Amino acid sequence: MASIYYDDDANLDQLQDLNIGVIGYGNQGRAQALNLRDSGLTVWVGTKEGKGRTHALADGFPAHTPEEVAANCEVLALLLPDEVLPYVYSVSVEPYLEAHDTFVFAHGFTVRHKTLRLPDDADVVLVAPTGPGRQLRSLFEECKGLPALVAVEQDASGVAWQRCLAYAKAVGCTRAGVIETTFEEETVTDLFCEQAVLCGGMPELIKASFDILVDKGYQPELAYISCLKEVKLICDLLFERGIHGMRSAISNTAKFGSALAGPEIIDASTRYRLAKVLQAIESGKFARQFIEEAAQGSPAVHELLLTERHSHLARTGAKLSQNIRF
Repeated sequence: MASIYYDDDANLDQLQDLNIGVIGYGNQGRAQALNLRDSGLTVWVGTKEGKGRTHALADGFPAHTPEEVAANCEVLALLLPDEVLPYVYSVSVEPYLEAHDTFVFAHGFTVRHKTLRLPDDADVVLVAPTGPGRQLRSLFEECKGLPALVAVEQDASGVAWQRCLAYAKAVGCTRAGVIETTFEEETVTDLFCEQAVLCGGMPELIKASFDILVDKGYQPELAYISCLKEVKLICDLLFERGIHGMRSAISNTAKFGSALAGPEIIDASTRYRLAKVLQAIESGKFARQFIEEAAQGSPAVHELLLTERHSHLARTGAKLSQNIRF
């Protein structure tokens, strides 16, 4: 059984006298900075000129550069995209570091794949909320929390674990519970889930099912609703009740159909390909491909987005949304 920690296991005193710097004011950066401040901690936000700084100023944070934050804060939350972080760190953070800093990450990618040169005398911790920043913030404002994964990669101070839990408490995650893991485990499971299910497998299954129905002459509007919109209903049941609970809530026809079709779609060959996806992540092959893709301007991603934006599926959804209130 995994170790799970709650509010009573964490003490904000571990961070009370420290300056906490949040570098990056996007989805996670904004939510974490606001939650940290509302927890009574001293927060600096480091941004360049642009949308992030405009939002930070509107939220009441003084204008600071990443360089100023790195030079003045003992705790640094590096909340920039994985492909952007190495450059910003090398140029705007690393030259300004003080001894014995604590680095906080919301995803293990950069540490797991060593894209940063972190100091040996620093604490390196992971607080990875299990949802987007807007949800982290909204739950915090409701006096609730979003579960998180927590880990310590490097403990130079001797209190890295205590600081990790304190940070998780300050952003509201220990209200729900945080699960102890490692940087490697969080990185691998997160990437695999994204690729195999959430952002890779499921959208491709939706697109293929839509295309097959339409190619056979069925109305695209019905195919769109059945293959895409109704996914939310099942996802809600899965979230609330798990797979067994979902099965008990659907019709007998759906139960029998899933018993027949499910194992045919996800068969031994599918499981083999899923294992290959996992192997590429574990070996670092995917990370190398991702870094190379980003360096080239992300052409594969842009091609995918362009294709999907102009697909029959997207056009059907846009047309339906003008006429039906989902």
